[in-house]
Amino acid sequence: MKKGGKEMFNIPRRGAAQADATDARAARVLTISCNSRLELIETSQVAALTDPRFREFVERGDRARDQRNWIEAEAAYAAALNLYPYERSYWVQLGHMAKEQERFVAAEIAYRTACALGAAPQDVDTHLRFVLARQWIPEHRHPIRHFEAGPQPRQVPGRPDVLAYARMLWGASGMDDDDLVSFLRRYSTIDELVAAMIRDARFERANRPWLELVREEEL
Repeated sequence: MKKGGKEMFNIPRRGAAQADATDARAARVLTISCNSRLELIETSQVAALTDPRFREFVERGDRARDQRNWIEAEAAYAAALNLYPYERSYWVQLGHMAKEQERFVAAEIAYRTACALGAAPQDVDTHLRFVLARQWIPEHRHPIRHFEAGPQPRQVPGRPDVLAYARMLWGASGMDDDDLVSFLRRYSTIDELVAAMIRDARFERANRPWLELVREEEL
């Protein structure tokens, strides 16, 4: 995304000198904190932009976007977010690239994730309303939910949270977009999300041996 004709983060293009400087800074990449989800989100914003790998993917995505190569740009932004899934700004960009390809479910997931991680409403809401409208989904049925800084169980979930709990609770290595978006639409907090995923039949299938022991009071 550009603001006032400038790149959002004003990331310079890399020449030989720039590459040397980036390599020298690589050792100073900030680490993310996993002490809490809030710290994970906030430290991810800074750590991502100090990581030359993230910046390289973002630059690649920006170049492809400027050439209207939406597929290549989407792949590059997705690669950046694979490194830092709790970095909020490029979820917005990822949503734009999916929207340009009329992949509205994928765009909705990206925009809802950006909202959950703290992207500014003015940067997301109009685009999210557009992709909802193109799917004939009234906003009042599945409202836009923005970042909440309270206790973790009350925070708004995004795509990384759904995938993390799917792996933890179901042993799943991924989810298709239609399945994933249904959780983001229906559940407004991490607590509600986890409860729903435990109620899901996939939880029992993945955990049947120890659930049987619990039922038989052997645990």
